[in-house]
Amino acid sequence: MSLITSIFGTVALSIFGFKIVQFLLSLVATLHRLAYIRRHLPGPKPHWLYGNFRDPGFMEPGFKWEQEAVTKYRRLLVFWMGWKPIVMLNHPDSIKPILATNIGRKTDGYQVFKDWTEGLAIIDGDIWKRHRSLITPSFHFQVLKQYLVVMNEAVDPNYHTSSIIHKDVKETSPEKKAMDFLDTLLLAKDSDGNGLSEKEIRDEVNTFIFAGTDTTGSALTWFLYIIAQHPEEQARVQDEVDTLFAGRDDDSVRYEDLKKLTYTTQCLRESVRLYLNIPPSRVLREPLKVNGFTIPAGTNVMVNLYQVHHNPDVWGDDHMDFKPERFERANVEKRDPFAFVPFSAGARNCIGQQFAMDELRSAAARIFRRFSVSLVKGARPVFQAVTKPENEILLKFSHR
Repeated sequence: MSLITSIFGTVALSIFGFKIVQFLLSLVATLHRLAYIRRHLPGPKPHWLYGNFRDPGFMEPGFKWEQEAVTKYRRLLVFWMGWKPIVMLNHPDSIKPILATNIGRKTDGYQVFKDWTEGLAIIDGDIWKRHRSLITPSFHFQVLKQYLVVMNEAVDPNYHTSSIIHKDVKETSPEKKAMDFLDTLLLAKDSDGNGLSEKEIRDEVNTFIFAGTDTTGSALTWFLYIIAQHPEEQARVQDEVDTLFAGRDDDSVRYEDLKKLTYTTQCLRESVRLYLNIPPSRVLREPLKVNGFTIPAGTNVMVNLYQVHHNPDVWGDDHMDFKPERFERANVEKRDPFAFVPFSAGARNCIGQQFAMDELRSAAARIFRRFSVSLVKGARPVFQAVTKPENEILLKFSHR
């Protein structure tokens, strides 16, 4: 018995010793990486304890810190959260390897949403690939077309009632003329014939509700806010909408109408550029070279979309001005495709981006068909889960 005890004790001690050595090696590697980042990568000077977290203007309304930082550091900068570095990438050349390749994995920060959903926004790796493959048919343009009916109803002032119809798997079949989002999730099968579980479907519905409401609602808020301050641009939007609806008995938007709202779309994209502040983040699986700098593997990197969309090297020194002509076809074709990425880019781009733009365009058309908008009370933008006003925004809607 004593021999067995001695053997187990020796094994336990060996395992413990191995863990200690492993921890020490990891600690040394981490300290070496932090020291390298501190010495070699650019960024505002951090406080020895707080890092840059208490820098003047950081996280304050108006995003002044972000604007000043990208003016000084136009490819990347290191922001220290205490002793933890986060490399902010803020130029098309910088973000391209992150968005277009598999060089990074999602950071632990995404887990804050885990109790609410474990859908596409949270998961990674092979599970993400499976979900993405199964959900993609839900956003086919033939499926999106039918949603215009609901979008028109939601903007119709005579619409004050709604109903939620309980759905059951048995009620859903491929023979239905119209397939909604839930139908396609219930019917989706992978190459092995397996579909999504009830929990997986619930997670994806929760993800879609957030992605399709809060973010789109924020985008529409800022579009109305800024167009209310630019009467000439608003008049052009109204002219385009009036031309679209000329000779019709009602102002319901048809799917084929959306591509005709050219100038309205330019205004929407420009307002998104000005106010979007959703920063995807990744942990590097391997070193990343950016503008002559090497970011070590294991480092947290943030795709700072607000800074990308306000980078003077890309958008000019007037990047804070509202100029819808930036999104005329000729100007878009001259820019790097990664210069404007509100829905991310590459294989991991937002699966619902076309749906979101359809919502925004149809809402804008219905609103400006009937109303003119002017600003009564403005507010500075603040960063939360999406960009929101610091205080309430008051707009005056006048019947045309």
